[in-house]
Amino acid sequence: MKSTDVNEYINRYETRLKEYGYSPATLGWGKGGRQEIRFQILAQTILENKYSTVLDVGCGFGDLFRFLKKHQWHGTYTGIDIVPGLLKTAKEIDPQINVFEFDITSDLSFPNNENFDYVVASGVFNAKLIESNNEEHIKLALNRMYSISKVAICVDFMSTYVDYQNPAAYHTDPLWLLSVIKGISKRVTLRHDYMPFEFAIIVYKDDTVSTNNVFNGYLKSVQL
Repeated sequence: MKSTDVNEYINRYETRLKEYGYSPATLGWGKGGRQEIRFQILAQTILENKYSTVLDVGCGFGDLFRFLKKHQWHGTYTGIDIVPGLLKTAKEIDPQINVFEFDITSDLSFPNNENFDYVVASGVFNAKLIESNNEEHIKLALNRMYSISKVAICVDFMSTYVDYQNPAAYHTDPLWLLSVIKGISKRVTLRHDYMPFEFAIIVYKDDTVSTNNVFNGYLKSVQL
């Protein structure tokens, strides 16, 4: 993102944090446990591998870490965000959580060239950018996420399949996104059934095809 958008993004969340503290309202989420529903969709494949490594892009308070732990996941979690106040609060909630400040679209390589089984991003593409181009930003972020994943990337979006669009929000066209994903992997899950006006994608690293005309990655998951 360009500096104007980065600064606006940071200021938005720091301002909300001062007003709401540790709350879904700070992250722009509604009430009623909707974050839990999003995590259930994004983490479905992660929870099949209880000892996997996870990178949470735009981790906020690190709520995904606590969600995974609550569901008997015993893997290694890393969270990154560009908002210092959110990271500070995450550490106050859980001093042992591994989070740090990092921008996956601006910094060219991840520290120590580390890779992760799953790279997750929830809610990070929902704001309409001021100077940057949303589509270019999404494409860059997805490619960076995919490049450091070993199993899959798991991302959610606000959908264009709506009756009304908030002028301050960015709604992603699922068909456009699939056209982008086609250049990354042939094996993808798109979920547009769990909540109105939102959708999620799981893009798998292993898209090789076996002699049975099925994806090898699917065969491996079935055999578990």
